[in-house]
Amino acid sequence: MKNAHLRMGTLQFHKVTRDTTIDVRLWMDRVIAEHEDGAQGRAKAHLISLFGGDQEIAAISAAVSEEGCFQVAGPGIPALTVTLGADAETFRASMSVPGRKRPVRHLVAISKELAMTRAGGDPKARRTVLCSTTPSFVLYRLGVRFGLPILPDWSEWFHTELARRRAIQRLIGLGCEPVLVSGAKKRFLGWIGHGLKRRQIEVPDGPEIPLWNIPRRFDLPDEAADQTA
Repeated sequence: MKNAHLRMGTLQFHKVTRDTTIDVRLWMDRVIAEHEDGAQGRAKAHLISLFGGDQEIAAISAAVSEEGCFQVAGPGIPALTVTLGADAETFRASMSVPGRKRPVRHLVAISKELAMTRAGGDPKARRTVLCSTTPSFVLYRLGVRFGLPILPDWSEWFHTELARRRAIQRLIGLGCEPVLVSGAKKRFLGWIGHGLKRRQIEVPDGPEIPLWNIPRRFDLPDEAADQTA
């Protein structure tokens, strides 16, 4: 957690109603966003993680459900106006901090598209938003979502195929290195079939079950990792 404040961003929400003005500014430790085509300074948010008090978190949660817009900024991220869109999901938690009488509230909001990357979610989807660019994580998450017959040893080969076919692109990220993978289940099955026929990948003999080695938390960008050393 050393120098954690250097990795934090900010989220601001401003709304003027007939009876009152809401102006909330909170610390943000994670964000995943995607630039909107032709919209300068605007992006579609897929994940926002932030901290604050009861009233501030309640205001942001309500704004998410109302498809409100937020201003976000952080290390390596220019100031952007973002929205999570329709049917976004929110999750709340509390954290006790030594020296504080009241717990800190934590809110995570995710877009419908990110929520649908769960197992079996929207099996006809052609886009998958992922929070890490690690090859094993990418292949594992696609396998879980689409029910693909995959093995851990194929991770580097599959990642190379994604890059060669221009089916993977970086997204805007704070506290993680998110990517967007383009392709449907049928397309990925075709790649796997061709890879096996050409012996670029293979199914090993023997009863041993290969184990997945995937991140159990968000990857830290290289610069942030250096700061924690």
